[in-house]
Amino acid sequence: MLVYLVRHGIADRRASSDAERELTPEGIAQNRAVVKKFFLQSPLLDKGFVSPYERAKQTAADFKLAFPSIEFEESPLITPDSDPYDVLNLLEENQDEHVILVGHNPLMSHLVSLLVDGTMETSRQVDTSNVLCVMMDIVAPGCGELKYVLEP
Repeated sequence: MLVYLVRHGIADRRASSDAERELTPEGIAQNRAVVKKFFLQSPLLDKGFVSPYERAKQTAADFKLAFPSIEFEESPLITPDSDPYDVLNLLEENQDEHVILVGHNPLMSHLVSLLVDGTMETSRQVDTSNVLCVMMDIVAPGCGELKYVLEP
């Protein structure tokens, strides 16, 4: 199984709520740059999950333009403070597919640490508009191998 972890682009801080924050022009440009790099990797994509927050949905829309066959399902499990173990269960339910997750920190940093290192204490950092490819034969903590990281 391949899991692609994507953190949204730079977001405006002036929204009335965290869920309503939109991408800045710089965030949009960074997303589009990383989508181009990702496209060149010829990734295998079967299913997508996206946070219900506006900036994540905007980021997923850029990926949808490059990969029109991928359908993104909104999931409350991919919000900033979600439990990475809940996302691990989501991955286990979809282990026969290659999955792309579009979300936020601290979740994405905790999730990659859990998948690759088996613990969240390693605190691997996922920056804005980054794509991380994790290969997993078994969906369990510490069973992932970080194949590559794409930056804008």
